[in-house]
Amino acid sequence: MYRIKEFAAMTGLPPSKIRFYEKHGLLATRREENGYRVFSPEDAFRANAFRVLLQYGFTVEQAVAMLDAEQGTEEFKRSLEDQQAKLRREADLLRYRLAKIDSALALIDGGGRAAFTLVDAPDQLYVSASVGRDFGVSVENEREIALFYDLLSITSCARIIAKRDFDAPGEMVDPSYVIAMPESEEHRLEGVDRAHVGRLCLGKCVRFRRRVTRAESVRKETFADLFAYLDDHGYALRGDVILFPSFLNLDGNGSDIETLFAPVR
Repeated sequence: MYRIKEFAAMTGLPPSKIRFYEKHGLLATRREENGYRVFSPEDAFRANAFRVLLQYGFTVEQAVAMLDAEQGTEEFKRSLEDQQAKLRREADLLRYRLAKIDSALALIDGGGRAAFTLVDAPDQLYVSASVGRDFGVSVENEREIALFYDLLSITSCARIIAKRDFDAPGEMVDPSYVIAMPESEEHRLEGVDRAHVGRLCLGKCVRFRRRVTRAESVRKETFADLFAYLDDHGYALRGDVILFPSFLNLDGNGSDIETLFAPVR
């Protein structure tokens, strides 16, 4: 039998982690008459098997349960296959996260200068969190909003500005808040009620990037550069505009770089 210091040396586990695993049921330690914990070689073998399961991505609780269960080969194989599918999904999402970081860094390096590009933009699927500033619809769409947020590496928080808003009286537009994803990712919408999912047709668009604060973002005057560009190049707005904020705080005053897709003809 070995005391905790010796057991730590045998297994490469620090004493604090040994105590943590004890609390979670991995190690059934015994105590000598003087109160010292003692461990057996079998405890070390169990700790090694446990750490292999952690390397497969199982949680502490799952790994302990698997060690304690009388699990046959086929059942263990199914557990590994389920874990494999889960990790592949996480790896897929991680690639999207890295791409978003790359995009954010590129936006910052670009300095937020107004930039225009003619693009063929994918249609967007979205769930509405508001109609203008009225967020009542979010109660109806609560489940779908949560499912879209679970895919936040692929989905994006966005605002849709109705085409009619630009011609309406007043100095402000009234964007609706949505969570959106490219149509090409539609296969990921397992369990989503499509009745709660809208589609924004984009196609031929002018992509407009600008640096503004949240307060400036809704002022019609801040869209003047966009409409001047459309006029200069013979384009006309043909549908609703979708705006993707970057949620950057570039100067301590809430300045952000926004990317807008304006469908044109």
